Amino acid sequence: MRLESMYGEVREVLTGYSVGRIHRISRILQGYGNINLSADTESGMLFVRVSPKKTTEELKKEIGLMQVLKKHAFPAAYPMAGGDGKYIHLTSYGPVLVYPFLFGSPPLPTYEQIKKTAVTLARLHLIPADEVPAKTNSIRPALCAEIIRHPTSCLPPTLRDRWLDAFEKVRRSLETPLPTGLIHGDLFPDNVLFKDGKPIAFLDFEEYAIDTFLFDIAMAINGFCLTKGRPNAKKTALFLDAYEKERPLLPEEKEHLQAYLVWTALGMACWHVGDCRKNGPQAGQRQRIRELIELAEKLRQKY
Repeated sequence: MRLESMYGEVREVLTGYSVGRIHRISRILQGYGNINLSADTESGMLFVRVSPKKTTEELKKEIGLMQVLKKHAFPAAYPMAGGDGKYIHLTSYGPVLVYPFLFGSPPLPTYEQIKKTAVTLARLHLIPADEVPAKTNSIRPALCAEIIRHPTSCLPPTLRDRWLDAFEKVRRSLETPLPTGLIHGDLFPDNVLFKDGKPIAFLDFEEYAIDTFLFDIAMAINGFCLTKGRPNAKKTALFLDAYEKERPLLPEEKEHLQAYLVWTALGMACWHVGDCRKNGPQAGQRQRIRELIELAEKLRQKY
């Protein structure tokens, strides 16, 4: 990738913002789906997201969601409109969104930060879904099963068989009707910022959807409540107790939580397999797929 050429196009985008002189643009080496940049300008730091894998329509829905979150004073990173009132700027490297740069740190996570993340997630789930642009979860059981069954160098046959075996064990639970609404869809520690012990923003809502709350809860537990790659019962109990202070779980949600813990690990592995097949493997991606399938197998055991 010719970074200087991309930086030049981003500089052109930033001329539409009242930020003065642009001192420096740098790449932030994080994430699989986007190209993330920081821009040091005369008016302060900006975060620039280049999204080569997203369509304009998908980004319009995301911006619509952010407007709803802002109305509800939810802690998030909100995109900035340029002088022309537009949020989305097209470049040859993909659509570009510009954000203020938020200074904070990913959670460690300590017990206190786990609890505060859980409370914030519950508050997200209480935002009325009918206010949010409708969007389907990109990680769906039938779609993932189909993706995994197709041969690919990104997933060796032995790992594919292990994925399918673990999936078959939880498939019926995934067919059970459960409460649905707005979900983040990708709540891992690198998508949360803390400052002075408080969550100041949930980041990267591009995978948001209207789907089962339990998907989000299980995804977050898999991101925040492991110790050395293995389930941690105490962290999980703390997370659930804090979450339920805002939004109590129904008995059927508790009954199927274990299955969703397995499913979200498998679903993330599927996302990486699909991305790897479409765009070629990124650094560490094959290992990440293996780790997620191994985690799903561990999660099949009761806490």
